[in-house]
Amino acid sequence: MLKGDTARLCVSFKDFHGNAIDPEEVTLKIYDKQQLLSETITEGIVDLSQGSYYCDYTADSDFIFEFSGIYFGKPVLSRQEVKLKFN
Repeated sequence: MLKGDTARLCVSFKDFHGNAIDPEEVTLKIYDKQQLLSETITEGIVDLSQGSYYCDYTADSDFIFEFSGIYFGKPVLSRQEVKLKFN
């Protein structure tokens, strides 16, 4: 990902058997590279298909994104680190 570019952050939530699931209260959190929370996003998250969500995001520095939700009363989440480059 290039610095200042918009990226489509994606997640596919699955249960323990690999089946797609649709959690409630899907949230996107952005952390800096020191793992400090810098932003929480609840609007603009698109439900693409069962278990698959995305959100467009623009960043100026390396970050970690975390999609999370609640499934049958239990938390589910996925994290990924993104390193930016200038060119």
